[in-house]
This record gives sequence, structure tokens and C-alpha cells, in this order.
Amino acid sequence: MRSGFGFDLRSMEIFVETLERGSQTAAAEYLGLKQSSVSQSLANLEEGLGMILLDRHSRPLEPTGAGRFFYDRAKRLLHEARHTRRELQSGSFGRLHQVRMALVDSLATAVGQPLIEVIRRHTSDYSLTTGLSHMHGHSLLTRHVDIIISDDRLENYDGLERHAILGEPFVLVLPADWTGPVDNLRWLARQMDFVRYTAQSLIGQTIERHLRLNRLELPARLYIDNTFALLSLVGAGSGWTITTPLCLFQAGLDRLALRVEPLPTPPLRRDLTLVSRRDELGDLPAQLARDGRQLLDQRFTGELRRHLPWLVSEVRTGH
Repeated sequence: MRSGFGFDLRSMEIFVETLERGSQTAAAEYLGLKQSSVSQSLANLEEGLGMILLDRHSRPLEPTGAGRFFYDRAKRLLHEARHTRRELQSGSFGRLHQVRMALVDSLATAVGQPLIEVIRRHTSDYSLTTGLSHMHGHSLLTRHVDIIISDDRLENYDGLERHAILGEPFVLVLPADWTGPVDNLRWLARQMDFVRYTAQSLIGQTIERHLRLNRLELPARLYIDNTFALLSLVGAGSGWTITTPLCLFQAGLDRLALRVEPLPTPPLRRDLTLVSRRDELGDLPAQLARDGRQLLDQRFTGELRRHLPWLVSEVRTGH
């Protein structure tokens, strides 16, 4: 079967050896092939690419402009292919080449840097992205990332492994100087604006779904796409909001003038879960989950105990 690219590793190897040895005869002798096989491979390569790669009138053979471009790329691809083969043959593939990870902003703020240190110990290269949390699940399923930590467990999909990271309640957040009642959100919405997360965020979708289920139709005026800006508006007296303890920690529990109360509607929680494709990354997902939970216990829970001790019992790490 011919390659859909117009070339394969074998044709690239024959092309490179022909150029470096100056003739098809020398390349055939080095590769243990018949000269006619080398000639046919080069002809098929040029036909597949739709361009001439060799100046056959020169001695030794010289590349055309397209041939020189293809030679440079072929050298790099062949080097990577040989390196991959050596690693597979030696069994030295325990250290992952690259891991791509996406996680919610609030968790990146809380434990992102220590998690990066864990990833570095297991990989030779990595990337980490935040934001656009509603796209993280799609990115994992389409293999654009390898690990997500998200409030979307992708329960409807098989072939995934899941590790619990954090469970936390949603809370009511008001300006620090608010002295009015906090047990009726409809009444509260008539006194101050409700500051919303944008509908594109998973946390915003969760809050809006909860309000609808409880028949709370609140005026839609302020939509904010990041937690710090949202809580800054509340702290400045522009309104009130609903968020989670980890989001409060992300914005800085000791920096914003806020009053935090239990949500007066039926309880609402969110669970952050590490999700990855099963059997691809060895024990790295489980290790990251363990370290993530430990880091949250050390950093996040301690801050909650200092500033909002009544919330500590409502937050759980792990299962």
C-alpha cells in the first residue's frame, strides 16, 4: 500500500543515502539492494510528491531546490525514527517523552508549580494549559492533551481512568460590609446585582443549572470570565456571587474584602477529577493525583482553617 504522504521511512532512507553517497549504485551497495530497486524507489518518491528531487545530469548526484528541502526534513525524521527504535529495543521507554496537561485555573493557582515538578520527574518534555475548561474534556478525547483535571469526569466515555482530587461546596460571597439577610437569593438579587461567571465556563454552567432547578431566575447583568475579576467586583461592592472555596483561595483569601456564607439553597458541590486515557501513562496519573491531594491538604486546607474554619469539614480531598 502506498503512503498517503507520498513517502515513507524506507524511501526517505534511500533518498538520503543516494545523495550522501553520490550515486544510486553506491546507495544500493550500502543498503544491500539492487540498483534497479533504488532507482524505482526514487522514481516512486518523486511521483508521490509530484516534484523532481534529484538532478540526474550531475555527477555526483545533486538535489534540486525541493530535494534539498526534503533532504533536511528526511534527515531529522530518520534520526527520530532510529532513536525511537533504539528506545523500544532497549526497553528504556519508562520515562515518557511528552505529557500534555490541562487543568482548571483555580487548581493551577493552588498547586500548579509543585505539580509541574512531579511531571518533570517523569517526562522529558511537557506542556500545561489552563482556561477554557469547557474544552478540556474534548481535548482529552481528541488526543490534544493527555491528562485533565476538571469538574467534568467524562462519565459517558469508556477507556479512561479517573482519580478524585477535590470535593468542595459552593458558597455565597458578598461584600465584607454587607449586613442584610443572606437566606433569600431572590431578595438579595433585588438589592444588589448577581455577578455571574460566563456561560462558557463549566463552573458557570453548574451554577446556572442549580439556579434553574431551584426556580431562581436572577437578572442577568454582569458576566465575568475569571475568578479574580469576579471576586474583586464583589469586594468593591458591585454585587454578590456564588463560587467555591478553591476559587476564593485562588483569588487570595487574605486580599479581598469578602463575606462568605453557606449557600441558602439546597447544597451544591463540585468535584475535581484527574482523567486520562487508560494504560498510556503508566502510574503517572495516579502519582499526580496523590501529589495533588497532598499539596491541597498542605496549602489550601491550611488557608481555609485560618480564614474560613467552618468550611474545612465541607472540603474533602481524594475519595
